Amino acid sequence: MCSETFHNMISMPSIGAATLKSTRKQPTIALRAHYKVNVNEKLCKGCYLCIRFCPVGVFVRSSTIGDLGYNIAEVQFPEKCTGCKACLLYCPDFAVAVEKENDKD
Repeated sequence: MCSETFHNMISMPSIGAATLKSTRKQPTIALRAHYKVNVNEKLCKGCYLCIRFCPVGVFVRSSTIGDLGYNIAEVQFPEKCTGCKACLLYCPDFAVAVEKENDKD
């Protein structure tokens, strides 16, 4: 009797690779949001805390002198912005603005 059970197990139809592929969920690709980042020249005093604390390197030092007489920070790589808003948290003068861009495609 034991050999009959074993024979039945072997002769059972197996699940093919095509069946497994059709039952799997396809991964969804999450599109990354885009952000608009600005530095207000009237408020920036050139402390560069936004440069120091931005995890992706959106900001750089600028040769532009702001209204307060200091070299200001500049947004050089806005496409890198992830929207974490660390720059807003650390800017003591509220000179940085981060806005989510609306896709109008």
